[in-house]
Amino acid sequence: MFNLAVAISAYLIGSFPTAYVIGKHVKGIDISRNGTGNIGAMNAYEVTGSKTIGITVGLVDLLKGLLVTFLAQHELGSTAGLAAAFFAVLGHNYSIFMRFKGGRGLATAAGGLLIVQPLAVAVYLAVYFLLRISKLKLYFSSVSGIILASIPIFTRFNYEPASAVFASLLLATILSKHLVPLKNELQNGI
Repeated sequence: MFNLAVAISAYLIGSFPTAYVIGKHVKGIDISRNGTGNIGAMNAYEVTGSKTIGITVGLVDLLKGLLVTFLAQHELGSTAGLAAAFFAVLGHNYSIFMRFKGGRGLATAAGGLLIVQPLAVAVYLAVYFLLRISKLKLYFSSVSGIILASIPIFTRFNYEPASAVFASLLLATILSKHLVPLKNELQNGI
C-alpha cells in the first residue's frame, strides 16, 4: 500500500540538506558553491577536508532513508517502504530547501535498502570495493555496483508490480545523477 502522506513526508525528510547545514555551521562553507556543488558526503569531505564531516553527512543521509523506509514498511508494507525510499532519495537529490539541487542519493538509498533488501547493499559494497581495489575509478565502480545491486532488488520484487515500479524509479534516480561524472571518467579512461 502507498499513500500521498508517505510520499510527502519521505520527500521532505530526504530534502534535509545535511552536507549544506553541517558545512555551513561547522566550517562556514557553502558546500553547494564549492567542489562539485553536490550536496552529499563525498563533496562535504572533499571541500572541508574533514573525514569526520564526510562520515557524519553520510550517516545522517543514510538515516534519512532508513527512518522513512522503516516507518512506511512497518505501517503499510513493502511497497510503501520502497516508495518511501524512492521519495527520500528524490528529496535528497532534488531538495526543496536547496532550489531542487542536492546529492547523488547513494547513502539515502542504502538506508532505505537496508530495510527492504539488505542484500542489495551488500552486493553494491562488494562490487564497489572490489573495483576500487582494482584501481578502477570512482564513478565507474559506483555505477557498476548500482547496476549489480539491482539484481537482488528485482529478484525480490519481481512479482509485485507496484514495488517493481518504485524500485525502478529509485535506481533510475540514483543512476541519473551518476551519468555525467561517469561520462567524464570514461573520457579520461577508467
